[in-house]
Amino acid sequence: MSHEGAVRSHRPLGAPGVTSIVAICTVAVGLGATLGFVPGYVATQLQADFDISRARVGLLISVFFGATGLGSILGGRLTDRLGARRVVAADLTLVAACSATGAWADSYAVLLVMSVISGAGYAWANAGTNLVIARHIPARRRTVAMSVKTAGVPGMAGLAAALATPAASRWSWHAVWWSIALVSLLAAVVAWTMLDDDRPAAGVLASNSPLPRGFWWFPVAAFLLVGGSQPFFSWLVPYLEEGLELSAGSAGAIASVATGVGLIHLVVNGVVDDRRGPRHRVVRIAVFAGVAAAGGCAVASGLKLGPAPVAVGAAVGLAAQLAAIGTMHAALVDRAPRAVARATGVTMTGYYLGALVSPFGFGALVDATGSYGWAWLAMSAALVASVPAWLMCSRVPVVAPVRQRSPRDL
Repeated sequence: MSHEGAVRSHRPLGAPGVTSIVAICTVAVGLGATLGFVPGYVATQLQADFDISRARVGLLISVFFGATGLGSILGGRLTDRLGARRVVAADLTLVAACSATGAWADSYAVLLVMSVISGAGYAWANAGTNLVIARHIPARRRTVAMSVKTAGVPGMAGLAAALATPAASRWSWHAVWWSIALVSLLAAVVAWTMLDDDRPAAGVLASNSPLPRGFWWFPVAAFLLVGGSQPFFSWLVPYLEEGLELSAGSAGAIASVATGVGLIHLVVNGVVDDRRGPRHRVVRIAVFAGVAAAGGCAVASGLKLGPAPVAVGAAVGLAAQLAAIGTMHAALVDRAPRAVARATGVTMTGYYLGALVSPFGFGALVDATGSYGWAWLAMSAALVASVPAWLMCSRVPVVAPVRQRSPRDL
């Protein structure tokens, strides 16, 4: 029996088509990242409830993504061994358990521990969803599929900005955590039911191939990209509330609209990028990093010019950052199609170490200087530094894709 026939034999009758699979992956990565984002949207309430500094709120976010980074290589290996369905469903179950525990315990120390645990589990969702899409989506549609999947994170962030901020202000942050627990548990059941057993040992994408020479530039570039852009999510709302003295509702609305603009550009970029082909993807990421840096400078100017440039800069920055990340996932598959889980683990290690340093460092810099301005400028400098790193990534050659099963049309 051929490899392709062997893979199909593991696929249950009535299994979902490609569109449903991408939708499941989108929900999984969005919910999986929730505890790494919501502390930023309810920072004011957490500070008041636990009497903590901005840096300690940022630490909740930093340890989540730091744990994801440290667990990413292991996450790739677990995905190879256990299969995508198991690791994706396990991560969503872990998010539900950590959210419920944090809400029940009502303790900053417990929230910190739950951030570490759920952050480590998120590495499983990243490797698992990338593997699913690499196996089901042809190369000509890879960026749009990865972009739609990536949209799960800003989609969740947009909902959190629009709903969690006012909900925590009206009731408490506990209600937000309990809601995350319920939705994540339901999503875990759906993922377990609808995804098939995608263990590479049973099919075509076994991760026993070495990564290409020079691939180490991917985690370096990803570190700088995310280290410079993550505050668009974690610190925009507190900045608007404290730095510009806007209400929680207004701050959440600006962040939500900016995220919505970024989501639209993320998907549109995926379509355009697929038409241009894989050889241009990494250079586009470098361009997007530069544009995101300009957006960060515009956000910083809000301290003197008011909320208008902040709204524009946040929308531009988020649009560029999200397009860069969606393209990044497709680019790493282009260059390591026979070692997708391993390439994802290595790249996401740098990615999430950047997300570890950024939220805490941003908050600490604001505390030290007494102003958000220097923190936004430091963020923009990191984005500028990522540009030459991405150009080095473009030197890693594109590899011909492995044979895939014929998917239903998106």
